[in-house]
Amino acid sequence: MEENHKTKEQLTNGSETSQTEHRRAGQAVTGSVNRLSTLMKRIVDSDYGSIEELVAGSEIYSIGEIHAFLNNIIVAWRAKELTPAAIYALLKFVHIYLEQPRTKFTFKNRTPIPICYFSSYLLPSASLLHSYLKTLLLATALFPLDETDRYLIEFIEKKKPPVVIFTISQFLHIHPLRQLIPYLHNRNVKVFIGGIPFVYDESLKQAFSGCIFPHDLTEMTLLLENSLKGEPR
Repeated sequence: MEENHKTKEQLTNGSETSQTEHRRAGQAVTGSVNRLSTLMKRIVDSDYGSIEELVAGSEIYSIGEIHAFLNNIIVAWRAKELTPAAIYALLKFVHIYLEQPRTKFTFKNRTPIPICYFSSYLLPSASLLHSYLKTLLLATALFPLDETDRYLIEFIEKKKPPVVIFTISQFLHIHPLRQLIPYLHNRNVKVFIGGIPFVYDESLKQAFSGCIFPHDLTEMTLLLENSLKGEPR
């Protein structure tokens, strides 16, 4: 009888402990969501002096929290709840936050994945890709190709990345991209492409045989991780 009593007491205590841990976990998640919501509202409402000052004075967020924050931005953008200015400010915050020395990463890949775009300034799509993959512990490197592709070619020859990503913002960038593809295929580099021109005119994809057009970031992430399997870390 005494043993049965002890067993029941242990089960009860174990159940109470489990419930307590569950409540604490729930509170932690709720707290994280509230912090991220407050941050998003502050940025959207322009309640700050500069993004740099906002980052410097911000709380410390985990990589997982920043990834969740990016997903919230994507959801809000798709729901047409954000202006282009708000999207730019939100992505700029994330980009600068992740570049801080205090933010530590242990990447899954040794060679950064080139993210290429034909512009002199950082496009929102390139910024999103860079930060999104970084929060999934995939190392990336940004390559603006507005003036020359020399730095990209030098990187490929030296580092031999298995994958290159292009985000295209205008139709006029289709031609310079087409000129690069044969070189990349000759180097056995997988080419991922996305961007507005291919959304408006899917027939443009026909000119890029052998290239990959992921449906969304989730599909891109899965395809990238499969492409990076076997790469030394």
